[in-house]
Amino acid sequence: MKAQDVENFKRKLLDMRRDLLGQVEKKKIYSKEIGEDGIPDSGDVAAYSYSKEVLMGLGENERNKLRLVEEALAKIDDGLYGVCERCDGQIPAKRLDLLPFTRHCVQCQSELEKENAAL
Repeated sequence: MKAQDVENFKRKLLDMRRDLLGQVEKKKIYSKEIGEDGIPDSGDVAAYSYSKEVLMGLGENERNKLRLVEEALAKIDDGLYGVCERCDGQIPAKRLDLLPFTRHCVQCQSELEKENAAL
């Protein structure tokens, strides 16, 4: 992979990391605001519980994506970016363009999904 391509993916990953961290911060602020509106009635309690559950679920997905972004950035630093973790083959640039934090080529990802579905 060309150095310029790696730099472009690195910029894309850094932008993703910044956006994810910003989203997490916004959700923290929103979460705090939900519980601060005085004496809640039973409808407020139910809405707060549901909102908190949704925010926690989104937070888990965001944390996972952030972890993958951080791993991809570390691979760039180590010179291993764009290499499938399963077969050690090159991950096509088109795949990296869509999912710059992907860890597997299309074929290995498909095999992993089939294996997980069989469990």
